[in-house]
Amino acid sequence: MTGKSGEGVLVVDGVGRADAGAAVMQLIAADVGGTFARIGMVDVAGDAITVGFHRRYACAEFPDLAAILRRFREDAAAAAAAFPATCVVAIAGVLQGDVLLNSNLPWSVSLTATRREAGIEHLHLINDFEAVAWALPQIQLADLQVVGAGDGSGLPLPVLLLGPGTGLGAALVVDQGGRAGVQPSEAGHAALAGNTPFELDVVRLLQARFGHVASERVFSGPGLVNLYQACCELRGVQPRWHAPSDLVDAADAGHDLLAAECVALFCRWFGSFAGDLATTFRARSVCLAGGLTGHLRHYLCQGGFMQRFLDKGVLSDTLREVPVYTLEHGLLGLIGAAAWYKARQVD
Repeated sequence: MTGKSGEGVLVVDGVGRADAGAAVMQLIAADVGGTFARIGMVDVAGDAITVGFHRRYACAEFPDLAAILRRFREDAAAAAAAFPATCVVAIAGVLQGDVLLNSNLPWSVSLTATRREAGIEHLHLINDFEAVAWALPQIQLADLQVVGAGDGSGLPLPVLLLGPGTGLGAALVVDQGGRAGVQPSEAGHAALAGNTPFELDVVRLLQARFGHVASERVFSGPGLVNLYQACCELRGVQPRWHAPSDLVDAADAGHDLLAAECVALFCRWFGSFAGDLATTFRARSVCLAGGLTGHLRHYLCQGGFMQRFLDKGVLSDTLREVPVYTLEHGLLGLIGAAAWYKARQVD
C-alpha cells in the first residue's frame, strides 16, 4: 500500500513515485461491476502505480467473467501489449470458498473455473469497493469535490467510502500503525431504515415487493428507479421512467416534478444512511464514489444530503467536523487492485 497516514490523516497528494532502481511489477487489474468491466495492464514501481493499455466491456454482452478476460487478452495481443501471469479482479460481491456471492452480476463466478477458462496462472478476486478504498492514497486532492467542508483537515482517518452504482459499495480506510489499511463491508445489504412517514411508506411498499429491503434497493441506480416507482404509487400516478439515466435527465430538465422530487428524496435519504455509517464507525471523513454519484453531484450539493447527514441528535456537532467529498470513480478500481496486490505481495 502506497498510502501513508500522518497523525491520522490520509495522504492523498497523488505523488507516488517510482523508487530509483526499483523493479517494475506488471499485472492485469480489473474492476467488474454489475454493468461494466474495466480491465487494464498495470505497472507498479515503488510507490507509483500506472495504468497502461485498458478497455471497458459491457458485462451483459459476455457469458461469464472468463470470456471478458479472454477478450481482453485478444485485444491486448492486437495492441502488442504483454499479458502478465497475474490478474487481480476487483468485483462486486463476497468470495465464499470458490464462489462469489453477488446479486447484481449477470452471471455466476467460480474462482477455479475462471482461472482455468481464462488461462490465467495467478487469479485473485477482491471486493470492488475494497479496491477503490486501496486507491484513495493515489488520488490528487484536486479530484475531490466538496459536499460538506467539515473542519478543513483533508481526509482524516477513518475514511468512509460509499458508492451507489449498480449496487451499493462500502468500505472503510483505517490507520494501521501509521499506514492506511482497508476494511471492506457489505453495508449495502443491511436493512434500509426509513426516517420519515413517507420513507416508511416506501419501505412498506418495497417489503411487499422484495421481502428483505436492503439499503441498495434504494441507494443505487436500480434503487433510484425502485424509489421512483414507489413514489408514483404513493402519489397515485403512472411511472414514466424506467431507467435511472432517464429519470435523472427528466429531473435535470425540470419538466417532471415527481422525478425531481424523487431525486431530492434520494439525496436526503442517502444523507441519513451516510450519517448512520459515519456515526457507527466514527468516521472522520466521507468520500462518495460510484457511477450514480457523478450524475447526482449537483443534487447532493443542494443541502438536503448534508442536512440529513448531520441530523443525528447529540452527535450532530461531531458530524459537522466531518468533511464529505465526491470522487470520480474512473480507473480507481484498477489502481486499487494493484495496490492491494502490492501490499500483500501474493503470488
